[in-house]
Amino acid sequence: MEDICQDFADFCRRFDTEQACADALFQARWPDGFRCPSCADSRYYRISTRRLPLYECAHCGLQTSIIAGTAMEGSSTSLTRWFQALFLLSQPSGISSLRLSKIIGVTYKTAWLISHKLRHAMQRADASESLTGTVRVQPFHYGSLFFLDSRQPLILGASVNEQNEPTHVKIKQPHPNHVDNEQRSVLRFGLDAFEKDHTDGQQVTHHTRADKSLPVFKRLQWFVGAWLNDTFNGIGAKHLQAYLDEFAFRVNLKLRSVPAFDALLGWCASTPTIIYKELTKDRPVLPVPWRMWGSRSKWRGRHLSLWTA
Repeated sequence: MEDICQDFADFCRRFDTEQACADALFQARWPDGFRCPSCADSRYYRISTRRLPLYECAHCGLQTSIIAGTAMEGSSTSLTRWFQALFLLSQPSGISSLRLSKIIGVTYKTAWLISHKLRHAMQRADASESLTGTVRVQPFHYGSLFFLDSRQPLILGASVNEQNEPTHVKIKQPHPNHVDNEQRSVLRFGLDAFEKDHTDGQQVTHHTRADKSLPVFKRLQWFVGAWLNDTFNGIGAKHLQAYLDEFAFRVNLKLRSVPAFDALLGWCASTPTIIYKELTKDRPVLPVPWRMWGSRSKWRGRHLSLWTA
């Protein structure tokens, strides 16, 4: 933890001005040099009379803000705070919105919105690449071992090498229609849907939860549950997928020895922003089994902090 704090202090000194952050964002957005979003011309004039620089195309005259077309578009929060959030979310343990708000000095709502916009960029990264080669797929649960209504069925898939070690990981919530609601278990066609949506379909093997031949899968299942509860005190079904994609994003970068901050900044620079209304809209979730209605309110707020791998 001391090393992380020291690294964060060094990071803040490196990106202590809007200009330093804007320069880094420019490089991440246009690594091969400026290209006009309208005509793709490379010639431009820089206009520095505003808080954030504008880039005017020398060919068509279009003026482009440094944050236009990025995850940060429309935000009045300073780039220095955005970069601090980028750094903290790229750390192995991630960070809760409550802690983030205190560290970077913004309201909880602003920290929550920044965090989810960054997770949206991570989800774009996840969606950009399918599992390929030899793929193994296995269902598991997140949530309470004792309260069925809180258990969230999930599917873990991974491309593996000849030693059955993962090289690329995805963790997904199945659609509620693909789940046996009474048992909270993924149906066979739920696994088939995962295979269709997230793999190249070449060499895919489905495993049951009882399969003991994949210890690395067991460890990943344990780690994602522990991380969700230790860092966030549990996550409900509505936003769970965003956190699962965040977890997988960092795992995949670690497997490839890619610096997490650089990768996240690159995806933020190329991901259009998502608005609050879109983030908070209703999503399909599993209904509560009828036999659990009487017990749900008694244990509400407690069962989500429990987990089973």
